[in-house]
Amino acid sequence: MISILKNFPVVIHQLFFLFSQLLILYLYGISYSGSLAYIGAVSTFLAILICLRWDIEILVSKSQTLSENLHDASLTIVFMTIIVVFLNVILDNLIPNHIILSALAIAIHESLVSILFVQKKIYIYSFFRTLPAIALVFFAFLGLGPEIIWPASFFVSVFFLIIYFKNLFIKAFLNSSMQRVKDIKILNKINAAITATTFSFFSALFIIIINYYYGDDYVGLWANTIRIFNSVLIFLLAASLPFALNMLRDKNFAFEKVMIFFYLWLLLLPLIIISFLVVSNFGVSIFSIFKSLDFEITNTNLSIIFLIGTAISFIGSTQGLYQAINKNIILFLMIIITALFGLFVLLNSTLTFKILIEIFLLLAMIIVSMVLAHLIYHLIYKIK
Repeated sequence: MISILKNFPVVIHQLFFLFSQLLILYLYGISYSGSLAYIGAVSTFLAILICLRWDIEILVSKSQTLSENLHDASLTIVFMTIIVVFLNVILDNLIPNHIILSALAIAIHESLVSILFVQKKIYIYSFFRTLPAIALVFFAFLGLGPEIIWPASFFVSVFFLIIYFKNLFIKAFLNSSMQRVKDIKILNKINAAITATTFSFFSALFIIIINYYYGDDYVGLWANTIRIFNSVLIFLLAASLPFALNMLRDKNFAFEKVMIFFYLWLLLLPLIIISFLVVSNFGVSIFSIFKSLDFEITNTNLSIIFLIGTAISFIGSTQGLYQAINKNIILFLMIIITALFGLFVLLNSTLTFKILIEIFLLLAMIIVSMVLAHLIYHLIYKIK
């Protein structure tokens, strides 16, 4: 944790994103903010499918050079984008173009900033992590809609990243050949991507369902509750997780990697408890500082959303670990089982907003319990 605090620039971009989103909430209202959250959630889900988790592979794997990683990641993104566009045409443009463009920009952006982190260029890494947040506010001030400012903000950062990595791109593709292209193990990445995409969809599904039943206002409530009350946790997790994933590269046994992961979350546990007590007692008062609501909400509602947000952060952080211990299929099955159970419960329930988020909390606790049981098993039996 000391090394994380010393590398404070890694964390700064999270503050910029938090402030930019809250500023947009304050200036343009909860409906605009909710629409932005919906686009962000769906495009992030699609971005994972497009890049097949090369952003994580770059952090945790030492089997290839960075130029080789860049070569394979670039061609993978191009290939998967073509497939997504082709399928979308067949499905009569089911997915809006701005979401596909956003996903493409995020996929490229995440892969390139991962290279910066591995190179230990922390200040440059932080700058390019921060740039989309700054661009987001700038485009919002111009009066543009959420469907424009979200993809545009990431494309600005991608543009400068490509310029920055010009020489690495040249090196990556200078020795490219058909044999090199054939050697790209896309199928091996699909397993990890399916798990990550399934989780991302599971996470985005909360927002999709809320949007379907209650509209952008309640999506804005959901997204901004997590931003406000989970911000410190997200802030520290985003700063520490890349370091933890990078440490996994040097461990040979699965139980050693699990130990690093548990150590990280034990350090975060006191913060989670304190944050929960704050939102349970002062949640509505704190939220109203940023924006008053036209509908009634309670501290209990906000506390439930906070716990779900914490569970989402926990499960999301396990994806890199499961990829590192080659157990993606286990996480995938746990997510699928939980999602199917949740679908059954939703179809057999009368949904008020309170009941809906209580069901979401139940699902979140089920999958957290299964993941904890599986990882503790690795520790007890010291699985190699």
